[in-house]
Amino acid sequence: MLYGEQSKDVQKEELKKAMQSFASALELIQHGILYNKPWEMRKGAQLLDRSSKDFVERHGDALVYHMPDDPKFARSYAKYTALRIRDNIDKLSSSLGGPKDYSNTAAYYAHILNECVGCHQKIRQW
Repeated sequence: MLYGEQSKDVQKEELKKAMQSFASALELIQHGILYNKPWEMRKGAQLLDRSSKDFVERHGDALVYHMPDDPKFARSYAKYTALRIRDNIDKLSSSLGGPKDYSNTAAYYAHILNECVGCHQKIRQW
């Protein structure tokens, strides 16, 4: 069965699991920043990187359920947001190779979090 042929409930559940994976990755990064643990930041960045690959392709149908009046916008906005998130994941990961000044890492983390919040505000119906 193709993804597009899955039931609405199954698609929503898979999207929920993906979002929980994002939240877990962000928690690891934040904890690593707060407690000076670069290995946790790196682990969180890796998890976020894996979880975000092909996100819109895998979950685009479920995203449309949150914005049925403009599904084209939902996909387009989510895809653009995913690109910005992935760019900041790369920058965050690169910042971990330098000196133990985590201000850049924290800034990239904040950018990622802001992208997540922005997408939720635009696409999710409350």
